[in-house]
Amino acid sequence: MANIINRGNFADLNDNLEIMWSKVYDQFEKVAGQLYNESSTDVDTGSISSLDSVSVAKKKREGADFAFLNLTQNYKKSWTTYEVGGEMKITWNMRRYAKYDEINRALNGMAESVVRRMEMDKTHRFTFANSTSYTDLDGDTITTTVGDGLALFSTAHTMPGTATTFRNRVANNPVLSKGGLEAAEKLFATQMIDTNGQLVFYTPDALITTNDPTVVNTARQYLGSSSDPEAAHSGVINPYSGKYRHIVLPFLSTTAAGAYDSTKAQYWFLASLTRKDAYCKVGQAPMLIPPTENDGKEFETMDWKYGSFGSFALVITDARWIVGSLGDASA
Repeated sequence: MANIINRGNFADLNDNLEIMWSKVYDQFEKVAGQLYNESSTDVDTGSISSLDSVSVAKKKREGADFAFLNLTQNYKKSWTTYEVGGEMKITWNMRRYAKYDEINRALNGMAESVVRRMEMDKTHRFTFANSTSYTDLDGDTITTTVGDGLALFSTAHTMPGTATTFRNRVANNPVLSKGGLEAAEKLFATQMIDTNGQLVFYTPDALITTNDPTVVNTARQYLGSSSDPEAAHSGVINPYSGKYRHIVLPFLSTTAAGAYDSTKAQYWFLASLTRKDAYCKVGQAPMLIPPTENDGKEFETMDWKYGSFGSFALVITDARWIVGSLGDASA
């Protein structure tokens, strides 16, 4: 017969549950975090700002002073942390009859709940990147603008210090294809400017897609295809083979509530992760809150309460590191 879970083994139970919680949390695939610069914070609000590159050096005439090079304040965005979490109970019945399977399932769900929400929120900044805001599953309005006040993907982004604009949304929103990739690469080569209106060259290194099988398989064909050495086209090298890291975001084609959204199934982006300007400020990494020995039991129900909790902020300041297509010419 299984041991009854009671005050005598309360401490051991909590220790084991915390170990199990951490294991499940660590095993959860945190894909969207690759798109963010993540760091901890000791304050609940702040801002991200930067100075842009200086202008190109000017000629120095004999006997003349050096020319002053322009250095301009670039984008600036404020951020504020918010808290997410939930609770569960280990009932008297679960303890009295040592229902470890039920307890394990409950704790596994709790371990995923906060990190799942973080993954969803991180992804939805890109799911709704064609809008300036969206309403999340709690009914709150989430602003998705970047530093110039426009949606992340726009045809006319502005830069402080120059009247020249740039676009980072592929014209006509093509599906993932050779022509679409080349159009996205051309935007990186011809559109990205600094605060002086001069071109800057960010090299894309990642192809980001939904988990739609058609899109995923197309990406793999481009990034990993090879030819039969015995075939007539032996030795022909696919120019896209190994060119980009492929990142699949499972929550990319979902609604704000996390349900599947077929209208977003063809979304794909090209990004320069070495230049990424998306930030995640973590006030509290996801954690398990166990009950204390003296105060952990509810008198009314005789249940033990456990909580899962985290706090973080998300902000994207600059749009020049990413180019996107909605995969739908009508969008």
